[in-house]
Amino acid sequence: MTFNLRLALSAALLPVSLLLSACDPSLPRSNNNDSGSQSEQRNASVRIVNDGRTEFDQVVKNSIADLQEFWRANYPKASGGRAYPELRGGIYSVDGKKVPAAAKRNACLREDPSGAENNAFYCPADDSVVFDRNPENLVGQLGQKYGKFMITAVVAHEWGHAMQQRLGVFEAGPDGERPPTIFTETQADCAAGAFIRTAQDGQTEHVAVTQEELEEMLLGYLQVRDPPPVTYEQISHGNGFDRLSAMADGIANGVEYCFGREFQQREFTERPFTSDADYQQRGNLPYEQVIDPTPDSPDQSTLQNELNSFWSKAAESVDKSWKDVELRETGSPDCPDVQEASEFDYCPAGDYVYFTDEFARQAYNSLPDKRVDRSTGELTLIDDAPADYALGMLFVYGWSMGVRDQLFARPIDDRDAMLDASCYSGAFTASINDGEQGFQLSPPDMDEATSAVIKLVPSDKAYGAHETTALQRIQRFTEGYFGGLPAC
Repeated sequence: MTFNLRLALSAALLPVSLLLSACDPSLPRSNNNDSGSQSEQRNASVRIVNDGRTEFDQVVKNSIADLQEFWRANYPKASGGRAYPELRGGIYSVDGKKVPAAAKRNACLREDPSGAENNAFYCPADDSVVFDRNPENLVGQLGQKYGKFMITAVVAHEWGHAMQQRLGVFEAGPDGERPPTIFTETQADCAAGAFIRTAQDGQTEHVAVTQEELEEMLLGYLQVRDPPPVTYEQISHGNGFDRLSAMADGIANGVEYCFGREFQQREFTERPFTSDADYQQRGNLPYEQVIDPTPDSPDQSTLQNELNSFWSKAAESVDKSWKDVELRETGSPDCPDVQEASEFDYCPAGDYVYFTDEFARQAYNSLPDKRVDRSTGELTLIDDAPADYALGMLFVYGWSMGVRDQLFARPIDDRDAMLDASCYSGAFTASINDGEQGFQLSPPDMDEATSAVIKLVPSDKAYGAHETTALQRIQRFTEGYFGGLPAC
């Protein structure tokens, strides 16, 4: 978060990207069904060039077998009835930088033998898929940390690119322009989501996913987001919110939606830094400033002030009154409405949000991210990157619970409350993410918000899940973000 003063950027400040990508050498609603884990499914036999015969390779084979069946059944829905053309160029497994002669038959690996390291990609030059199985590299680490279904999601995304190639998505339009990368990447995420829904529903033979495994995968998918860009030219795959909201839409709406007219009109939230100061802080205010409702000067604001202002105006618009919500740092709130106090919640009797310093600091340092040793190239996945708006989202949800209580006299401890709060939180977040002057979100904040919606908000130390899933909360947050309060 930042108080945006529109300073000039230094052109030398360029981030490093480690992302899943499509390689093109021609160019410089959720279901709660727990269908069992992948260990209970039957292994598939799929030919892979340079097969490492590892557990990782087998997960890829199982995923591909089910993806092939899925697209044979569903490709006609996107193609106007045409049958699914099978993958022609094969599947290639490489071990990091080790690319044997057999793998170099692949068109993309011939051009760039190191292109698969820390990566997985679809190669349209010969209609093939390539993945790096090295357990110390990005995709291998993602599978180890976030579960086998994370690998399935990666492969499903690349298969989405294969569908785009078949459907002509990469071709130039009437204006001579190809679609922007952020569109093709999030459309592939949507296509992956459509497949994931079948695994959720227990309709796949070789892969399966429980609700817990799905939520781990969603958190892991944040790791394949763009690093916060400095220029619009650096926007490629989308931030974590753009990618996961697209995947959630695919899960909810299926293949027809992903390749239909509505997705063509999709809006994106990723944008670059607008000041050197914000970039140097990586978009993060100091912890003490996030929890302090008092502005530094009369011409500035704070998150808490913005929340009270937003909800006061919203209440007035429906002829109701709003009592400003306050903050209290305490682990023992004097709140008769709360039977068992958590460490971060809203108290209806006193119209205040209370929190403990310990949990608030954990929330501030909670973003999944990647750390690269510049001297060795060693990559490490972490869970504790600074994230001011992850903590901020806990405040935003608290104020949203206040809306339920103050404006509608409804409970704040049930499923409807959590879903409404997710929608209200999305609407408020959009109001401070328009890039104008004043109190504004920073480029990383949408990733931080998404991470909080998945793992902080439903924590027993905070508001609790109340029988909602991460997908349901993301979907409601998205509806509020793009549709505003009328959507809630």
